[in-house]
Amino acid sequence: MRRGATAWAILALASCGGPAAPDAARFESAQGSYVVTLRASPSPIPLNQPFEATIRVEPKKAPAGALTVEVDARMPEHFHGMNRVARTTRQADGSFRTEGLLFHMPGRWELYVDVTDGGKTERAQLEVNLK
Repeated sequence: MRRGATAWAILALASCGGPAAPDAARFESAQGSYVVTLRASPSPIPLNQPFEATIRVEPKKAPAGALTVEVDARMPEHFHGMNRVARTTRQADGSFRTEGLLFHMPGRWELYVDVTDGGKTERAQLEVNLK
């Protein structure tokens, strides 16, 4: 399982009638430069219904400028992504809000949080399994 996938797998289990979901998934970016905390609403993530996410990014070193965040998702086994384009906006408290997320079919999704600082983008990725 990839880094951070365990936390998200626990969150995804709740959508399958498993144990109660934790409040948030916390995971690192691929190169370890950022710690990302994601809260989905509603939680657990519903199948074929819109949801949104509140995202906090903690840089492990001082950023070069203002961070930007983009969120997307794909189903690698099916070679497609979401049927919608999510919109992410920076909030006054420094968090990011992503609206327009929708997982339209059951199966394994990869949720991508791309953090950009000074022209360099680093991806944090989680697996979400919906039944």
